[in-house]
Amino acid sequence: MKVSDYIVDFLIKQGITDVFGIPGGIVLDLLESLDKRKDKINAHLNYHEQASAFAACGYSQISGKPGVAYATKGPGVTNLITGIANAYFDSIATIFITAHSKIPKDGVRFEEKQEFDTIRMVSGITKHAERVINPMDVRFSLEYAYYMATTGRPGPVFLDFSGAVLKADIDPEVQKAFVCSECSMSIEISDIIDKIKGSLKISKRPVLLIGDGIRQSKTKKSLLEFVEKLKIPVVSSRFSQDILAESEYYYGFVGSHAMRASHFILSKCDLVISLGNRISYNKTSKSFENFTQKPRIINIEIDKNEFSFQIPNIENIYADIGILLPILALNSWEALVDDNWIHTCNKIKDSLINCDNEFPVKLLANIIKQLESNMVITSDVGKNEIWLSHAYAISGVNNRILYSKSFGVSGCSLPKAIGAYYACKTRVICFTGDVGIQMNLQELQYIAHENIPVTIILLNNFSSGLIRDEQKIKFNANFIHSTISSGYSVPDFSAISKAFLIPYVCITDNYEVSDLKTFFCSEGPMFIEIKVDEKVDICPSLPKGSPYQDFEPKLDAGLYKYLDNL
Repeated sequence: MKVSDYIVDFLIKQGITDVFGIPGGIVLDLLESLDKRKDKINAHLNYHEQASAFAACGYSQISGKPGVAYATKGPGVTNLITGIANAYFDSIATIFITAHSKIPKDGVRFEEKQEFDTIRMVSGITKHAERVINPMDVRFSLEYAYYMATTGRPGPVFLDFSGAVLKADIDPEVQKAFVCSECSMSIEISDIIDKIKGSLKISKRPVLLIGDGIRQSKTKKSLLEFVEKLKIPVVSSRFSQDILAESEYYYGFVGSHAMRASHFILSKCDLVISLGNRISYNKTSKSFENFTQKPRIINIEIDKNEFSFQIPNIENIYADIGILLPILALNSWEALVDDNWIHTCNKIKDSLINCDNEFPVKLLANIIKQLESNMVITSDVGKNEIWLSHAYAISGVNNRILYSKSFGVSGCSLPKAIGAYYACKTRVICFTGDVGIQMNLQELQYIAHENIPVTIILLNNFSSGLIRDEQKIKFNANFIHSTISSGYSVPDFSAISKAFLIPYVCITDNYEVSDLKTFFCSEGPMFIEIKVDEKVDICPSLPKGSPYQDFEPKLDAGLYKYLDNL
């Protein structure tokens, strides 16, 4: 059996249905093998390898299976790297397959065209990186890479095959298999349950802080059961706001552009139980000083490296919430949370629900309400993502939403939407900004050529908004390359849309949103542009050094005092 055929069969056995990439001479054997099995798996031609990497990320996040991207040697590999880093920072299970023709010698700048030490380049942003040069190692390498990508804290793996290996014939029956030897956790589940119950008994105002580890461990259902049994207030990272959006016990996301209610609740709590959330606040931060020093924090984490953040009053517990949460959900949780605490949280939420809903947030919320519940949302980076986060929070929907969380890559939304579509096979709504859309603009050709149902919603504020805001604060509004007047520019997006034969509409703050329904139910791609003045700020915003419940713009003094005294 040809090795390239064996690789494709392996991917099919894992339930992977779609891979993304751009062909090059050294990987043509893999492409030909994929084409022979297109009844089971499809290879999609992107127009930049970076987009292929992001598409693999989007596919993984929605399907729950590893996303796969391939590339040729040299620039094909280097073009993947931003997407690989995104998968590493955001803990996304992905498999990146490349090929080489010759291993470069140490100390030689280059011996053969396009050849370099790929493993050294990606080893810092992958869970596992390997050069496969022996046909007898193929099965072991694939199985080990898959294991590494999907177990523990997920992430990307990188396999760089010799071109000669891809062409080689092997006997699958004599291939060495990978045998997993699991390591046990350092603490018993019963001990963790006792610790949580004991902490809750002496707590007056506990809070559950959740993160994307819930999604990665596939424990959303168990979390919901646990929360409803315990009746405990929940806050999340901004990038995890879709996990419990439908729960009455969810009070919003935290961070420098958070929901006001979630920060007021955090300011009053005396116990934080963290599940699937990186507790990485700077202990010297004046804004978060109260949070890191006042409440007791129980942090349950699968990655021991995260324990290096030295935060006062924290107890780090090494455990897999994929195992822990289903057991927590099955346990009995008698009245350990005071009803008065929930009433206080509800008063805070009700008092602040109508804050910070100015244009374009309210308009976006009305748009989101038009979506069917199975439609996936993707987000880019910049002001557009923060407006989207607040719009999502007030919309009352629970659609899945994908961000570039920790790496923060502009231009990720459109290619992620492509990968997400092949995982869900329903319309995907791609929110982006005028900076982000220009980063991977070429993928408009992909969605147009394939006629896939992706609706692009472009928030065009004719500026690099977050950079403009930082220059305004730090450099007395000396804007450089961030506004139209300082060197930044945008194209005519209606003309761009026309060039790709994608239906286009431009809307303003008084646009009748109901008119957009056809953009969410018709076939093929759509393009909606929302024009926003460059001076429109993101609200609320937490100034450096302010108490973490004291956002700008300031609340009415009487309301702030009332909430602060609850």
